[in-house]
This record gives sequence, structure tokens and C-alpha cells, in this order.
Amino acid sequence: MKQMWILFLFLTGMAHAAYTNESEVSLINSKGNSEFQTSNIKTTNLFKWNVNSLMIGGHYTYSESDVEVTARNWDITTIFEHQISQILSLVLGEVIEGNKFINIKSRYNTDLGLRYFYKNTEKLRFFSEAGYRYTIEDRYDPYDNAFDNKAKIYNELVYKSLSKSLYRVWLEYIPNFSYGSDYLINGEVSITSILNSTFSLRLAYKGMYDNRPISKEIKNYDSLTTVSVVAKF
Repeated sequence: MKQMWILFLFLTGMAHAAYTNESEVSLINSKGNSEFQTSNIKTTNLFKWNVNSLMIGGHYTYSESDVEVTARNWDITTIFEHQISQILSLVLGEVIEGNKFINIKSRYNTDLGLRYFYKNTEKLRFFSEAGYRYTIEDRYDPYDNAFDNKAKIYNELVYKSLSKSLYRVWLEYIPNFSYGSDYLINGEVSITSILNSTFSLRLAYKGMYDNRPISKEIKNYDSLTTVSVVAKF
């Protein structure tokens, strides 16, 4: 019964939430464990109410050459943020992802942390996030499945210029406590040119480094160069 009341109060708050959607279609040039040219679909849904926000999004990339699959990766991301003060927020997230070419059928990441804002205005948004991550990795070889305790350190800077261009840089470091020598470093740099209130063009470069891949056949570094048409509602 208590759980039903919590769900009722949550849905009541969501009923008065402000909602925005941002979706994009991209052309990608990928180098690393999978080399291909293909299309990518990505969507982000944001709900805001009172001092809370909920982001639900994800992407799916698929490509094949002749009859051979050359790329298949995806993610589903949910992030709940509760504003404690003007500069501090509590963040709870769940990221489910998969990538055939690095031997991950599905990876479940559960995050709990704090987000600190150095600046949070319409023109400039700059924050750092630090917290705990628990990962369950379901690999294509079931005997290699992993259950890891990790940390997540994340930084993001978004700047909107007078010329209606949006610059975004983010960088995250994910050390693995279960295996001290294992860590991930991911980051992205993007420039978005706002055409009108609905459409934009985005150019982005994303790098992903794993210092301890699942097997020796897998490369340490992947990169994505993306050109996207973005629609925001």
C-alpha cells in the first residue's frame, strides 16, 4: 500500500511537468573495433516539475555490409535529478547499453551521486558530478559475465553564444574498484548551429577509451564523428 501511495504522488507531480523532446538522425564515421558508415537514431525526453527532473533517452546504431553486420550498439538512459539547493543536486541514473563488437550483450549501470553547479544560466551551464556506480555485464560468453563496483566522475560545460551556436564538452572517468587496473575514459565535443526554434545542425566527436578490454582482440579506443540533423519540440 505504501508503494502505491509513492507511485501516486510521483505520477501526480509528473502530470504538471514541463516536457521537451530532442531527436536526431546522424551520419557516422566510426574507427576502432568497428569501422563503418551508417545512420544513428537518438532521442532525449526531459520532464521538469518543481525541483525535480527526469530524462529518458537512448540511441540505436545498426549497419551491415552485404550480409554481414558491421555495427550494432544501443543504449537506454534514465536519469532522475532532485535539486537540493541552487548549486547542488542528487542524481539517480540507470544506463542499459550493448555493443556486439566489444562482446557486451547488455551492460546495466546503476548510478547514485551528487551534481555540483559552478554556473547554471541560460548562457552557461557548467557542473561536476561524482558518485557510485554498480555494473552488471552480460557478455556474449556467459562464463565471462562481470559484477563490478565503480565510481563515476563526470564534468560537462555547455555554452550558448550570441550567434545562436551551442558548444558542449563533457568528460567522464570511471574507475573500477573490483579490478584496480581497470578504468574507462569517455568524452565528447560538439557544436550545434541553431537554425530556428525547431531544427539545428550538430557536429560532434566522441572518444571512448577502455584500458582493459574484455579480450586482446578488442582495441582500447573507439571514436565517433557525427553530423546530425536535430529536431527539438
